[in-house]
Amino acid sequence: MKPDTIVSFYSTLVTHVTDSKTWMCLICGWIYDEATGCPEDGIAPGTAWADVPMNWTCPECGARKEDFEMVAI
Repeated sequence: MKPDTIVSFYSTLVTHVTDSKTWMCLICGWIYDEATGCPEDGIAPGTAWADVPMNWTCPECGARKEDFEMVAI
């Protein structure tokens, strides 16, 4: 891999990780991290909260999407 390709990839990765947000279930405290997604529920890493389907529920307690709040970690 060329050095400039590596730098570009690293910059993209850092930007993606630092721009991602986390959302906490107000019922059980489970955290949805946009950077990691929820692959076991079919939500790919990098999926923004706005793009998570409305019918998705918390994998821990079954709470609805509206029962989550953005949090800083």
